[in-house]
Amino acid sequence: MQVPCPKHEGSYLIFILLKENQIEFICDQCQTNIQDKNKFFDFQKLININKAIKQPEYLVSKIINSEKLRELFQELQQFDENNLNQQLKDIENIIENFQIQLSNVLKELQVYTKKYMELRQQIKQRLAQIIEFEKFKQYLTSLNEQEKKIQPQDISESEKNIQIYFENLSKKNYLNINNEIYNFLECKNQSINQTKLDYPQLKNLQQQYQQLQILHSQFNSKITPKFPGIIQNTQLITKEFQAKLIDTIVQNTKRSINKISLIYQGQKSDLNAESFWNQVDGKNNLLMVFQSQNEVVFGGYTPCYWIKSKKGEYINDETLTSFLFSQTNNKIYPIKQEGKSYAIYCNNQQGPVFGGQSLLRGSIFSYFSNTSDMMISSDFQNGSSTIGIAYKNDCSQSKTDSETLLFGQQTPRIIMYEIFQVTFI
Repeated sequence: MQVPCPKHEGSYLIFILLKENQIEFICDQCQTNIQDKNKFFDFQKLININKAIKQPEYLVSKIINSEKLRELFQELQQFDENNLNQQLKDIENIIENFQIQLSNVLKELQVYTKKYMELRQQIKQRLAQIIEFEKFKQYLTSLNEQEKKIQPQDISESEKNIQIYFENLSKKNYLNINNEIYNFLECKNQSINQTKLDYPQLKNLQQQYQQLQILHSQFNSKITPKFPGIIQNTQLITKEFQAKLIDTIVQNTKRSINKISLIYQGQKSDLNAESFWNQVDGKNNLLMVFQSQNEVVFGGYTPCYWIKSKKGEYINDETLTSFLFSQTNNKIYPIKQEGKSYAIYCNNQQGPVFGGQSLLRGSIFSYFSNTSDMMISSDFQNGSSTIGIAYKNDCSQSKTDSETLLFGQQTPRIIMYEIFQVTFI
């Protein structure tokens, strides 16, 4: 497409500029002028006309408001056929060199085999000298060399010769013979150590194989699209935020997810501590999602076991993979290093509690109502939240804003919640 720009002679329209309730075709000079006027111009608002005509995935990445889908389609554009073919060529070159190197390794082994056989022959010859092996052979083979029929006296004579041979060895002292053999082998061992078998060709092969593995892994990651993850059977989590939660769990744990199973969905009469603990007691890797009466959706994930406790106890998260989240604010709040000892609090008189700090004074209720990142009371209506105690809150906010950040109000007022259990491969 080559349409002259009405504003700049000699320039052609190459972009679509997305404005609020308006579309404008612009050229490269128009773009420069816009950038000069606004250094913080969002280039996501520019659509390359030629690319949009050829690639629907490019156009979709520009017009959708889903961060995860935009990342996927931008990745599909990046790794086009030319790009992949070049990487395939690089892998092909490595494989060709690898095949050549395999031949070199074989030749290297053949050389070392020859050296070994030479060493073996040298040992054999030296042993023959030490024990006068030729005499022994001569005494035994002399019987076969006689043309006449072998008589009993011939055998007796050969036996005497062998007897004399062993007596002479005995006179020489077997200890001396052993020492001669050891001295010879020690000399050979020193010679071998000086020319140590380093197998340089094999080392080169190993280096090429490692390089091949790296290229193969990189290529495989490019031809395996990172489709957004999906959580089945949820009524609360949007498709977009499902992908964000899954990405967070995978990145934090550095493990691949096998399945995310809905184990409980509570509402109305089920909104109480007893129902909650009946479902979570003894379970780990739980993802909890809550919806308040003002339709704010929030929750948390922890790998820790939820243990039903009458006296109450904090559970330590050594993995530092616990987090709280707000779907409404599109935010993840990871656990702090110094907060790992207070990942969750288990008390069968309470609902779920995430975060906290050392209990020094005051009643359990007043303590947790002020010093938990998220505390939901036994009735699932009351509770409190102050993000930033054991879980990170990067935004600077007033105390009041921090206390309403998660729930969208001072108290949770839960109308529905879902619990999922994550299993890993």
